[in-house]
Amino acid sequence: MQKVFVNRVLGEGKFNIFHWMFLILCFLIVTFEGYDLVVYGASVPLIMKYWFLKPAYAGVIGTYALFGAALGSLCFGRLADKIGRKKTILICTTLFSVCMIVCAVSPDPIIFGVFRVLTGIGIGGAMPNVVALATEWTPVRHRSLMVTAIYTGMQWGGILAAGIGIWLLPLYGWRSLYLFGGITILLLPFLLGWLPETAPRLIATGRIAELIKQIKRAQPEVTLPAGAEYDVDKTADSSPLIDVFRQNRGLSSVCFIIVYFTTLYMIYGLNIWLPKLMMNAGYPLGSALTFLLVLNLGCFILNIFTAAIADKIGPRKMVLISYFLGFFVIASLSMKTNIWLLYLLVALAGVFTMGAHNIVHAYVSQFYPPSVRSTGLGLCFGLGRIGAVLGPILGGVLMQMHVTIFVSFLAFAIPSMISFVAFFLTQDKYSYTTQAIAASKAQQGVGV
Repeated sequence: MQKVFVNRVLGEGKFNIFHWMFLILCFLIVTFEGYDLVVYGASVPLIMKYWFLKPAYAGVIGTYALFGAALGSLCFGRLADKIGRKKTILICTTLFSVCMIVCAVSPDPIIFGVFRVLTGIGIGGAMPNVVALATEWTPVRHRSLMVTAIYTGMQWGGILAAGIGIWLLPLYGWRSLYLFGGITILLLPFLLGWLPETAPRLIATGRIAELIKQIKRAQPEVTLPAGAEYDVDKTADSSPLIDVFRQNRGLSSVCFIIVYFTTLYMIYGLNIWLPKLMMNAGYPLGSALTFLLVLNLGCFILNIFTAAIADKIGPRKMVLISYFLGFFVIASLSMKTNIWLLYLLVALAGVFTMGAHNIVHAYVSQFYPPSVRSTGLGLCFGLGRIGAVLGPILGGVLMQMHVTIFVSFLAFAIPSMISFVAFFLTQDKYSYTTQAIAASKAQQGVGV
């Protein structure tokens, strides 16, 4: 009996309309996940006024969805192994959509907070499964582009939250933003009809006819032998945690964790508190939300140029430049100046935080060898989430202490300099990519 390895067939195929639909649906899911995380920052000035919340308490509520996302990643990662990724994505999308609607009608901050946690659980469960499912069904040579395109949905979600806030808040109040977030539920029929299940799950449950049908959808030009046995290559993509610190990677790994911690602290702290800080600085609500829009949209546009520069001078230099300049840019957001100059500074703040993080993520993924890569990235993201939680909390505490606007922004600027120092201390000479390039040159008789 002939054996067909499904992942080889899918990996060697062509990108077609099936993958375009896949990309669009996954991108929309991640976009609304980004929206649901950032929308609290757009609505928090009015929520504080509506429920008479103190800034410190409002900052804690801002972390609920982040706590939920961390919990959802753990819980639904295991559940997906039992019930399949497609079913998990459907459950999680339903969960965060319904919970956003409940947030919109919550009678008090306690109920609101509970459903923000549940919203985060749905988001945290959907994200890794969306990316994993897309990776499996996409040809190898297009996988990096596919995953990158899907992840940009997080930034577009931030842009959407600010833009919708500018439009809906003055007309219908803060509850309208959460009702809008619930429209993701309209995607469910499309997800149910279009998304395939993972090949290992279909094989394990004996749904071979369905597997063949999905393969023909993904790669219609492939001819599958009659009566074949279907299987997948089982390759190790993770390793024991201790391997992250072996082979002279210890110092760099510790520094990477610090960088993820401080960068996520800045990203989520600014996305939640920037509008309120700008209102405290004297700008009306509409203008304050425009700053949030510029933070995300400016990052998306300008990051194209920083990525191009990184290709020329190297990602390491670009990251160091970003974090060094980020300290001064974020600290300067407190000054009264020409509005267009301030918009530029806010856009650069987005580039030097979210944009720098994108480059760091790409650098770290190439620093570790394939067998350690997922473990190393998981460790950095897992501990980095603590920074994502502390950013909103500390921002609220400082605001409640009535510190100056300069001190508040300085609290988000200092981590940028810490990131600069930590990344400077990493040792590129022990990078898997650097060593692989050196070995290749040595084989060709270059540079030896």
